[in-house]
Amino acid sequence: MKLHYELNRANNSRLSDAIIQYNDVVPEILCEELIEFFEESITFRVDDHRKQAQEMQLMGDPRPQAVAYKQLLHSLIYPLGEKYERELHALCHADYMPADAPLTEIYTTGFRSLQIQKYTPEDSGYPAVHVESGADHTAKYLALIIFLNNVNIDGETVFPMCGTAVQPETGKVVIWPTGLPFYHCGNKSGSDKYILTSWFEFL
Repeated sequence: MKLHYELNRANNSRLSDAIIQYNDVVPEILCEELIEFFEESITFRVDDHRKQAQEMQLMGDPRPQAVAYKQLLHSLIYPLGEKYERELHALCHADYMPADAPLTEIYTTGFRSLQIQKYTPEDSGYPAVHVESGADHTAKYLALIIFLNNVNIDGETVFPMCGTAVQPETGKVVIWPTGLPFYHCGNKSGSDKYILTSWFEFL
């Protein structure tokens, strides 16, 4: 049998297989605390053709509570980087498994941003279809979203080329590659939607 037929038969993964959802990673009580912390903090407004939202950045925030949240979030989500990469490895044909360990294990990596965002029903969401990579973002290799609350009406994160739309659920983490062809956007939400976004980056 020709090799390409064997690979197609046994390991023809879909793009959506590289968008992995991890449920109940961040405890509900922590999600609630992060939302409360956001509401008590100074935030800034983004309002342009790409998105409408209120935002705040945990990284660089010197308040003891912010420092504690950064450390706790790191302990919860950083291990998912290696786990995610090993799950991608497992999608490969047994004869063509990646020989190297995950990038997250080989290199010094981490988070330079932990940004909380709030979208209200009056906001348009993040309608601009985009990817996370670019000339100013070459160190980023995996993107992630933590959903801090349930949204039952719209508010999905949509991956149009991958045939996938992720519904916000409290404590869920979604990870995917930063570059092409992982275009995505955020639909307008029918209720307040809180998320935390970041990237696994080479430091």
